[in-house]
Amino acid sequence: MGVIVGTVPTFASTEADKAQALKVVEEAAEVFGAWQGWVDGGWCAGDRRALIGECADVIQATCNLLDALGVVDMEQHMEECRARNEARGREYKR
Repeated sequence: MGVIVGTVPTFASTEADKAQALKVVEEAAEVFGAWQGWVDGGWCAGDRRALIGECADVIQATCNLLDALGVVDMEQHMEECRARNEARGREYKR
């Protein structure tokens, strides 16, 4: 079981620079801010949609950085990530 993301089109111009790396951090901070809104104000459809939108922005920023690094296929990297997590005792949904 997992989350289907699909192919993520990347921006026309990407650079493997500090600004591109910081964009991932900035978007992740916005995820946390959207999550805090939910925790502080209670859950509503608008809060959920905003939080999911911010998660999508993190995926976009991450894929833009990967593009700048010349990565087009994350399958093997995700498999290695899964193996590392399982070695740390984390369980996955089956």
